[in-house]
Amino acid sequence: MIEATALLLNWKREENLKKVISSIRNQSADVKIWLWNNNPNGVKYDVDLQIDSGINFKCWSRWLLGSLVDTSYIFTLDDDLMIAKTSVIQECIGYMKNKPVDTIIGYTGVILNKENDYWKSKHIITPNTTDTKVDVVKGRFMFMKSSVLNNVSLENEPTCEDIKVSSYSSNKILPAFLKNCFTDLEEGEHAL
Repeated sequence: MIEATALLLNWKREENLKKVISSIRNQSADVKIWLWNNNPNGVKYDVDLQIDSGINFKCWSRWLLGSLVDTSYIFTLDDDLMIAKTSVIQECIGYMKNKPVDTIIGYTGVILNKENDYWKSKHIITPNTTDTKVDVVKGRFMFMKSSVLNNVSLENEPTCEDIKVSSYSSNKILPAFLKNCFTDLEEGEHAL
């Protein structure tokens, strides 16, 4: 039984996307891969569902896809980050089994300062050696039960959708087991 669906985006980093997809296909757990392609160029990727859009809907389209999945878990993976260890998704599923239903885990996050100023707060770019509670799990890799999206308002906002999705969770964690489990890919000129 497939328990997780990957929610991917494409815009301008086709070679990265192929590496990301390959890293998901190499997982010990079977994963459905759904792609919203904001840059249709005739390429068909090794995914289970590909939606080609002539309009760049940015990051919100992955959450729209996530609201339609039939698996217990969903995760995002940006096109500048690939999974470097074949058991990552299986470990995420195991970790989440006994967590509150609204738990979101991830690879990078933010601990907000007293002023709740996102940009001036503490940004964690890789997990620590112990589980770290954060205020925001960043969208590079977010793993959660798909039911979390049942409560998220999906109106389109140009940026910061990861902050909004994180706000619907009271339990956001960067688990220690994710340390050294991802490889950064070239961001290129199209990075935000």
